[in-house]
Amino acid sequence: PSPKLNPCVFEYVYFARPDSVMDGVPVYESRLRMGEKLALKIMREHPDHGIDVVVPIPDTSRASALQCAYTLGCPFREGFIKNRYIARTFIMPGQASRRKNVRLKLNTIKNEFKGKNVLLVDDS
Repeated sequence: PSPKLNPCVFEYVYFARPDSVMDGVPVYESRLRMGEKLALKIMREHPDHGIDVVVPIPDTSRASALQCAYTLGCPFREGFIKNRYIARTFIMPGQASRRKNVRLKLNTIKNEFKGKNVLLVDDS
């Protein structure tokens, strides 16, 4: 039998570079579509959502958050600054080290959160 293609969605969501094309699907476009689908689900299930701004968790959720904000008609804002010197936290050996390093990895831009109903878009 010929091999069957079983792509891992995590490649499109997280691992692949945005300029990649996998199995004929541009990764950046797939991330935009995910953001649009999220926005449509929010509008369907919570039509009076009251979201003031959409903020991505850097970096790979940025395209999805941008399209989600556009589709919802809400402003897109960068609310976190990523420390580039902290390794990938999801693969760290224990919850305590993951928690500690996440606190070191992301710093907030406080004015983007204060007094606002913020939709955080994360890809994990």
